[in-house]
Amino acid sequence: MNPPTRDEPSTHRSLLDRARDGNDDGWRMLVQVYGPVVYGWIRRCGVQSADAADIMQETFLSASKSLAHFDAERTGATFRGWLWTIAKHKLRDRQRAEAREPAQGNESIEKLAAEQWHLDDADPPSEIDDDLQSVRIRMLELLRTSIQPRTWQMFWRTAVDGCDPGDVADEMNVSRWTVYKARARVLQRLREEMCGFE
Repeated sequence: MNPPTRDEPSTHRSLLDRARDGNDDGWRMLVQVYGPVVYGWIRRCGVQSADAADIMQETFLSASKSLAHFDAERTGATFRGWLWTIAKHKLRDRQRAEAREPAQGNESIEKLAAEQWHLDDADPPSEIDDDLQSVRIRMLELLRTSIQPRTWQMFWRTAVDGCDPGDVADEMNVSRWTVYKARARVLQRLREEMCGFE
C-alpha cells in the first residue's frame, strides 16, 4: 500500500479544530494566519505599534484559554467577531490601566485614550472581505509547504494568475483534467482548513 502524498491527507481536520484541541502546530498556524488581522484592527483603533503588538499577544493568550467555548454553530457567531470581542476587551483593559496612571501635562491619559481608541464599534475596524482575503492569502502561504510543487503550480497558474487550464496543461505536459484536479485539490484543502472561520 502506497503512503498518502503530501497533498492528499486521508482525513483532515480544520485549523480551528486542531487549535481548539490544543495542537501546538495548529495554534501556531492560527496565530500566523489571524495575528496580522488582529494587529491591524488594534492599530486602526489608534494604538501605537508596540502597544498593538502587546495587545495582540494578550488577545491570543485569552483566546487560547477560551477557544474551546467558541461555538461556530451558534446563530450569528463568527470567529472574526469572537476574536474582535476579545481584542476589544483587551484594548479596554489597557485603556483602563493607562487611565490609572498619573496625568501628563494638562490632560489625563484617560481622556487621551478615550479620544484615540475608537472602541464603540460592534465590528472590527476593517471590512470583512478584506479580512477574509488576508486570512486566505496567509493560509495559502502556509499550505504551500505541504503541497507538491507541480500541484501548487497548476493551482496558482489557473486560480491566481487566471491562465486557461488548457494552456497550463500544455505547458506542464499533463492533461487538462490533471490541471482541474490539482486546482480542486488545493481549493478543497483551503476550504477544509478554513472551516469554522467564515
